[in-house]
Amino acid sequence: MNSTSRIHFFSYKSAFLFFGFILVFNFIFNRLMDAFEINKQLSLYLGNTFAISAGLTMVVCFVEGKFKNKKQATLLFLSLLAVSALVCYAIIYK
Repeated sequence: MNSTSRIHFFSYKSAFLFFGFILVFNFIFNRLMDAFEINKQLSLYLGNTFAISAGLTMVVCFVEGKFKNKKQATLLFLSLLAVSALVCYAIIYK
């Protein structure tokens, strides 16, 4: 019985790239939002929501090479966007 797991596992390189992307994105995006005098919590919420969904989609699609067509990648991005929006809201505003 050789079935694939529904849970995605990542290599150390992918995890390093993902967390590095999150860190660099937060440094740049939050400074930019501070320049426009946007609320700190809102900038953290928006920045982390998009950074997590975009970073994880890039890692899964380009580094790990798990998805081959755009429809799967788009569905992954949108589902990660919804989940990360809920989780980031719960973390930042609660």
